[in-house]
Amino acid sequence: MAKAQGGIRLSALCPKFLHTNSTSHTWPFSAIAELIDNAYDPDVSAKQIWIDKTVINDDICLTFTDNGNGMNSEKLHKMLSFGFSEKSVMNNRVPVGLYGNGFKSGSMRLGKDAIVFTKNGETMSVGLLSQTFLEVTKAEHVMVPIVTFNNQRQISDPTESKNSLKAILTHSLFSTEEKLLAELDAIIGKKGTRIIIWNLRRDKNGKTEFDFDKDKYDIRIPEDLDETGKRGYKKQERLDQIVPESDYSLRAYCSILYLKPKMQIILRGQKVKTQLVSKSLAFIEHDVYRPKFLNPKLVRITFGFNCRNKDHYGIMMYHKNRLIKAYERVGCQLKANNMGVGVVGIIECNFLKPTHNKQDFDYTNEYRLTIAALGEKLNDYWNEMNEKKNEEYPLALPVEEIQKQPDQTWVQCDACLKWRKLPDGIEHLPEKWYCSLNPDPQFRNCSVPEEPEDDDLIHPTYEKTYKKKDKEKLKKRLEYSHQINKDMFSKTPVSSSKDFKAFSAVSGKEAVPRSPLPETSDPSVKRPLLILNRSVSSPHSDSDNSLKRKTPSCVTPVSLKTPRLNDKTFNNCDDGDDEDVIILEESSTPKPSADSDVPVVKTECIHLDPEEKQKENCDVGEPSSAATSESKSEQLTSATQTELPNLVVKKEEVEDDTSIPVPRAEIETKQHNVNDVSETYVGLGNELKNQLQLLNKEKEMYQNKCEVLTKQVETLEQKILEINNKYVKKEMCHQSTETISSFEEENVHGRNLAEVTILYEKALEEIAKLKEQCSTLQNLKTECSKCADGENKSEVDEIAVQVDDVFRQLDKCTIERDQYKSENELLEMEKNQIACQCEELKAEIAQLKASIPQAVARANDSTTSNVEDSVNFSEAESLKLRSLRVNVGQLLATIMPDLDLQQVNYDIDVVDEILGQVVEQMHEISST
Repeated sequence: MAKAQGGIRLSALCPKFLHTNSTSHTWPFSAIAELIDNAYDPDVSAKQIWIDKTVINDDICLTFTDNGNGMNSEKLHKMLSFGFSEKSVMNNRVPVGLYGNGFKSGSMRLGKDAIVFTKNGETMSVGLLSQTFLEVTKAEHVMVPIVTFNNQRQISDPTESKNSLKAILTHSLFSTEEKLLAELDAIIGKKGTRIIIWNLRRDKNGKTEFDFDKDKYDIRIPEDLDETGKRGYKKQERLDQIVPESDYSLRAYCSILYLKPKMQIILRGQKVKTQLVSKSLAFIEHDVYRPKFLNPKLVRITFGFNCRNKDHYGIMMYHKNRLIKAYERVGCQLKANNMGVGVVGIIECNFLKPTHNKQDFDYTNEYRLTIAALGEKLNDYWNEMNEKKNEEYPLALPVEEIQKQPDQTWVQCDACLKWRKLPDGIEHLPEKWYCSLNPDPQFRNCSVPEEPEDDDLIHPTYEKTYKKKDKEKLKKRLEYSHQINKDMFSKTPVSSSKDFKAFSAVSGKEAVPRSPLPETSDPSVKRPLLILNRSVSSPHSDSDNSLKRKTPSCVTPVSLKTPRLNDKTFNNCDDGDDEDVIILEESSTPKPSADSDVPVVKTECIHLDPEEKQKENCDVGEPSSAATSESKSEQLTSATQTELPNLVVKKEEVEDDTSIPVPRAEIETKQHNVNDVSETYVGLGNELKNQLQLLNKEKEMYQNKCEVLTKQVETLEQKILEINNKYVKKEMCHQSTETISSFEEENVHGRNLAEVTILYEKALEEIAKLKEQCSTLQNLKTECSKCADGENKSEVDEIAVQVDDVFRQLDKCTIERDQYKSENELLEMEKNQIACQCEELKAEIAQLKASIPQAVARANDSTTSNVEDSVNFSEAESLKLRSLRVNVGQLLATIMPDLDLQQVNYDIDVVDEILGQVVEQMHEISST
């Protein structure tokens, strides 16, 4: 056991910890992301990383090769050890690595064994991290054999590296030193790192956990059968969601792995089309999060709609440019409805702490507050977008169903890896794009820095108008409910006894109620009464001074009314006055009512006869006694009182000129009491105003109808006048006139009235029929409009579905076209390589042909002593030529499958002729 100074033991690390440590990666792509992060971090700063699958000694292997800065033996040893992380910010690139554990956990999650080849321009090193090696040697500690080579391709310290080299050659895929150097040569350039992982994890059936066959340019997680029988891979947190492609496709995951990609990822020979996630959305808006625990710092949130698939939505949470959580649903997206569908939010949470596998954040109070705030912000964006859509296109599809295009187009230069913004309208881009192709001359050079982003973190980029509307509605509701509660719990008297006594002392009379109006058959006067059930108690119960009258059952209220009077006289009402008249009744004792807030509308018809009008006019000039007043009040109350003694508000509409004289003392008394009531019932005023506004609207509607009917009546009156003129004898000349006796005149007048009455009734019937026809036509119009709206909506939905299908088919066609294009390019490259090889072989054959006659001439000119040597030489040349023809034949067999090599004679020029023909055909193909 190793000991430090002072005899204190060191902590040991069991080899089994390699597997234990790797179990933090429950998802295999998170292990691959750890290896990509190591190449991305600023201490390496690789521009490209190649990820591929290969087979070495019949073992399937994963390879990761980058062109970064590489490592020396000391850095390699720290990389293969635990907890060493010396990464820092360089060139404005923040490192992703935190714990010094990524390579160990990631590589051991993918396979049991890993070997690292690295070179930094000065030295070349090889290191082995192998569970198989530790198991076979029964090691008690984790051992990592490391061998270092110098630039002369020799081991720098043979004595110390002897055992390490032996362990690597024995327990790795490479059994010789030359094979190790060949893998170091596979690293492009003077610097870089190459990692090979084998003994990949397999399932119970012996299959690897990756699917390499479904897409030859991708690495996928194989599909599984779920409980419903459907195939597909789902992460544990997405069991009830539609799975995004990034969950099971490494190519799709790598495209969104970094918020702003600064490194190219080449997966199985094809470049991953990385994207600026925050720039590839539609209807982009920015919001600001002000966490209290970061005061005064602000965090920007970007919202937009997913243009590729509306079913993939949620929050993309990044940490130091690296994706931690993808499509995390918050706010209204968690509910079982269509709210928030298609909305993607992007936030860089550098203030939170990620877990060890970098697939989640520590569940702290800061994380919970952030998720809650993101839910509120996303709800705001969703509601605002719906509000705008409904205002601009009320009949269009829902906002999540509309076909969208990204607001901006950004592309990455393949040379300098800078991102450039392109103008709108550019759809098709070449496979390799460079700054020199930029239409904007300002950014047409790789030396020009990237376009600066909008760093305004103070204010959101959009105004939340829907919130203002909701606040106004809520404010009105609160004010209305507060007013109702105030009215329900406030109890105020009708009038004080002191005021009434003072009033009696001045006037010397009691309050005289308005005389009752007896019923007649004349339907000229109508009063709709709005009865509001309210029970208000009065603390004053003095029978002499209070405005009350007694009934056999209970104390009933007195009607207080202020009729509209002319300025000159109190005896006549205003002609044609159609204003509302309010009658307030107050109960002296409160009585419970079942429905205290339900308004009831009651309509009374009060009819006046001429004799009763005269009787009422006579009562005006005489002072009425208390008994008379009481009896009249009882008559009035019996005509207007409801079942409960509640507050009554009456709206009177007088349609003809009816003169109702009222005594002066009664008017003064009622005016005085109404003033008292107006002071005590300020609380009820607002509620009554709202109800009176509704009544006014109804009144205006009825007034419009009355105007129409009035015009019709006027036309009828004109017709009546014309009929009357027929029966009236007019003077025909200035000398003689014809008169009718009074008896005959009365008969004619009676006949005219009867005819007019009949015509008037007929006109009323016609008006009623016209009203019925208008109502039926109006109903038909509404039904037709509803049907038309339904048909239009159904047609629009069908068209939208058809358009969506067309777009989906177009996307499939473009994908297939790109695949065929890439395959065609690969075949073109292979064809060029084969053509080059054929040219080289043809040149060698020509050289050999030219050397044969020279050798024969030398043989003829030489002496007999040198004959044997020349023969041996010619035999060696012929053997070399034969072997070359055999190789050419095998190469030609790959191009010409019908060529039977067993029937070919390699001692003659058959192979040469065939090669010449193939070369000529290739020249013709390339020229065409």
